[in-house]
Amino acid sequence: MNYHICTISFRHELVSLGELLPFAARRGFAGFELWGPHGRALLRQRPADIPPLIREMRRLGVGVAMISDYVDLNADASRFETVTEKWRELFRLARTFGTAKIRIFAGSGGSLEASAADWATVVGRLRLLAELSSEHGIFTLVETHPQTYADRLDTAALLMEEANHPYLGINLDFLHLWETGTSPLAAWQRLKPWVRHLHLKNVARSGQPSVFAPDNVYSPSGDRTGMVPLSEGAVDYAGLLPTIAADAPGLDASLEWFGPDPFRYLSDEIAELSRLTPAPASRS
Repeated sequence: MNYHICTISFRHELVSLGELLPFAARRGFAGFELWGPHGRALLRQRPADIPPLIREMRRLGVGVAMISDYVDLNADASRFETVTEKWRELFRLARTFGTAKIRIFAGSGGSLEASAADWATVVGRLRLLAELSSEHGIFTLVETHPQTYADRLDTAALLMEEANHPYLGINLDFLHLWETGTSPLAAWQRLKPWVRHLHLKNVARSGQPSVFAPDNVYSPSGDRTGMVPLSEGAVDYAGLLPTIAADAPGLDASLEWFGPDPFRYLSDEIAELSRLTPAPASRS
């Protein structure tokens, strides 16, 4: 498996992408999941810095696996042209950084509260966005996440089945489905046909996933209690990841760390993950 650093982990740190490159390469990361606001800021403020950054990534053997951003699939019809224009901007961002995946959330509000009309609208717009992205060879990935239409195993699968586009897939966040009572292995087995990326994070015990609520995560003064390394939390990644690595050895996964001291955490975590899912031995 290919493990990546989320640049959002450094949202409260004074550090540049250029500084992260040698760190990622030294520690054995495959590259980055680039948070859309970070990518847009670079493109807007320091466009001349991007080509040298890309060249340095290639020299170090790291890259950008995915852009993670947000679009409003529930926007009124009168505003949807603004959504598609942002989508086209995300294509440009993805091409600039050489990635073929853009992650979004599907729907605003939980799937159980979605009306039939709202569900149909989101399904249709997902299909449209996937069709637009396919013209550029880019995959549209829907994250399994609370307060979206992919907040449960059955609805995540249903979105994929109904939208039914080869360039539409899933960014599987195991923790968020686990908090609904779904075992991570069951989530993998059911969604595997559509999974193109994983998000990996953990909590100390059940009842704590709300620590990842957006308002808490993005606040510098948010509560980080319960955010723990993968090997120390309630979700059993030690039992899960070797199975996934055997099923899909080239799959990309991001370490979604929102807690303190990301350099130390990521250094420790990649060492443990390399032990759990070692690279296959090369054949002579």
